[in-house]
Amino acid sequence: MTTIDHTAFFINGAWRAPRGTGHFDVISPRSQRRIGRVPAASKEDIDAAVAAARHAFDEGEWPRLTPAERAGHLARLADGIEARRAELAEVITEELGCPLFLSQVYQTVSPVMSLNYYAELGRSLQTAEVRISDLSSFAGHSAGGSIIPMAGASLVVREPVGVVASFPAYNFALPAIGQKLGPALIAGCTAIVKVTEPNPLATFVVGEICAEIGLPPGVLNIVGARAPESDYLVRHPGVDMVSFTGSTDVGARIAAACGELIRPCVLELGGKSAAIVLEDAKMEDVLPTLIGASAGTNSGQSCVAQTRLLVPESQYRAYAEALADGFASLTVGDPMEAGTVVGPLVTSHQRDRVETYVDVARKEGATIACGGRRPPGLDRGWYYEPTLITDAHNDMKVSREEIFGPVASLIPHRGEDDAVRIANDSDLGLAGSVFTADTAHGFEIARRVRTGTFSVNTFAADLGSPFGGFKKSGLGREHGPDAVREYLLTKTISIDPGHELPASVTEGVPRGTGPGTR
Repeated sequence: MTTIDHTAFFINGAWRAPRGTGHFDVISPRSQRRIGRVPAASKEDIDAAVAAARHAFDEGEWPRLTPAERAGHLARLADGIEARRAELAEVITEELGCPLFLSQVYQTVSPVMSLNYYAELGRSLQTAEVRISDLSSFAGHSAGGSIIPMAGASLVVREPVGVVASFPAYNFALPAIGQKLGPALIAGCTAIVKVTEPNPLATFVVGEICAEIGLPPGVLNIVGARAPESDYLVRHPGVDMVSFTGSTDVGARIAAACGELIRPCVLELGGKSAAIVLEDAKMEDVLPTLIGASAGTNSGQSCVAQTRLLVPESQYRAYAEALADGFASLTVGDPMEAGTVVGPLVTSHQRDRVETYVDVARKEGATIACGGRRPPGLDRGWYYEPTLITDAHNDMKVSREEIFGPVASLIPHRGEDDAVRIANDSDLGLAGSVFTADTAHGFEIARRVRTGTFSVNTFAADLGSPFGGFKKSGLGREHGPDAVREYLLTKTISIDPGHELPASVTEGVPRGTGPGTR
């Protein structure tokens, strides 16, 4: 891949030279070679991006288009990404380090699918309903009166929240364009995307596509920024909402800032998900999913990775041996080569972090059943072997904190009640899974585990259904219709219930349902 140096931000529908002189060098995790550069925003650059988004929302056409009209723009954006999928896949693998196969079948497919999905959702999206109600039957023996009216006649509308500051995570940066921007844009919001620092290049391509398809100026703006300027964007008075995916620590600071400003936010944060294996599950059926959903996907750099493997105590040694063999069988190497399953970690800092956690596990008395080192023969690139930690328990640091690398802890349980207890003994609650011969019983287990998403006898992500966390794994939901609702505010417009709502207001608008409505 040739070096890609960007010298401008995508602001107000065009490429705008930065006011500052700072920049980010993009270093390939597979070769440690500089493969690109993007500018780092000053506060003046952030002001310009927010002003563009603000003007597009306050004065432009975007929020005044119907959802169906906005859908056409999303579909063209999806087509633009689809047309450049081969190029984008190579860029993503070069800057992130994930295997090329993953870039081809998910990293570049997901944004196309999500944007097309939200376009289709927008073609039938209802943002208004008529509420004609009489609640007198719920008032006991009171006759009510003018102070507390028993009846109402209102138009309930859902309006876009406004300007959104969007912060994707590095592990799935391009999919976040569909995941975060799809629902925000179809709702009528405008946005500023702060690109991920280690791997911004694929996201900058989206700016090129926006210019090519004629997306209205200011609807989508793309900048790079360091921590102080990112914080400035979160707190900017021209921003109405923040959407962030990343660590729980950073998410907590964003939540505090948004709380102080009374500003809505969607936070998709860390995970330490448990895969529960019950005694009746067949080991040969379970092993591929346990391996793939822990260390085998994106080098373990996934917030939903199943990194606590909970197996029956009576079968512990058998699972330990089989999983160690399975982890060891994963091909570690150049992510551009066919057959590679585990590529490098995104930065040297991330590999150092993984190494630190594994060292702590050793000191805490755990056994490194396989891996636990840099692979021999791969001297360039930030590689680390898939690592299974056995003789582990749930109080260990490696079992409680998100590592974000190809590392999993194998923990014994003494029956399903104990397994559920261990799974719930976590500050995080993003995802999880259960494996059992009784699928219906698996759903009962799923209802007992405090997580936002859960899988039975598989590990799956349903992109048409809500995704998000319990506890410190976040606030709000992404994916599906629920994601669009996060970007809409509800307004009630009422008249005297003795009068009819104007026909021009109610034409084609559905009526609300529920107690007291008619």
